Amino acid sequence: MNYKIRRGVLKRYKDEKNVTEIFIPDSVDIIGEGAFNGCTNLVRILIPDSVKVISDTAFNDCENLKCISLPESTVRVGWYAFKGCHNLRELTVSSTLKEIGRHAFAGCDNLTTVHVRHDSKVYKFVLNAELDDERWQQIRHSLHQLDKAIAV
Repeated sequence: MNYKIRRGVLKRYKDEKNVTEIFIPDSVDIIGEGAFNGCTNLVRILIPDSVKVISDTAFNDCENLKCISLPESTVRVGWYAFKGCHNLRELTVSSTLKEIGRHAFAGCDNLTTVHVRHDSKVYKFVLNAELDDERWQQIRHSLHQLDKAIAV
């Protein structure tokens, strides 16, 4: 594969014409700034459990990307990380995700739902606007309220 990885940081991936799906190596902890910027051939990217951070603009303008599943280990999605991913329809994240940066999902017009893994269950949330940190914190809060309601 055409990866440039240095000290656990995936710095750059060079888009390949006939490659539509890739597996990021387990040695990656951080997907660096702009690492996949403009990779228009990619439809699906599989992210390993080792990844903790999706940096700013990491997947910016990956306009054909259709689905992404972030592992439980991911705690931060950077600013503009998925901006311009117009065909992104499926997003699965864990409730352990702590922060979504500004405009991380700007221009993801087809992203109308988010699936959230929480305590071995998956919950579906309908989005009526762009997924940002404020909305994400509301979702996380509702999951924690659900925990309290179930514990009673």
